[in-house]
Amino acid sequence: MEKRAKGIGDILSSVTIAVIFIVILLLVVFAASSYRHGADSRAASDDQRAVLSYVVTAVKDANGGKVEPKTLTGYPGVVIKDGKTGYAQKIYLKDGMLLHEYSKADSDVRPEEALEIGTTGSFEASYVDDNVLRIKTDEGASYVNVEH
Repeated sequence: MEKRAKGIGDILSSVTIAVIFIVILLLVVFAASSYRHGADSRAASDDQRAVLSYVVTAVKDANGGKVEPKTLTGYPGVVIKDGKTGYAQKIYLKDGMLLHEYSKADSDVRPEEALEIGTTGSFEASYVDDNVLRIKTDEGASYVNVEH
């Protein structure tokens, strides 16, 4: 009789240990999945803020050049003209990719030769006041004081 009781106790102990092991394993898997999701979300948010700060920095560094929200060959963007050379920085959104190029102010944009800044679903630049330019992307809006 003692052998039978000992056998059932061993089986219950083994089942309890197996259940605890499975629960711990599931907790580790779910924790890793949650961490990966959080890290991916943070990286995407960092990319969006980097896109917005790139445009803000380019506008702030206009050095007295004319900053003009404009549609460039059908793409929403902003043109930062250099009054001395006839060239301009052109920042515009094409197919979810924010692009930057430096070319003659009156030339068409060439997306295939432009620098890729990052991805965003929307881009809009507009003046909300005489000297205040609002730059909007998916992540929000930034306002820049622009001297004309």
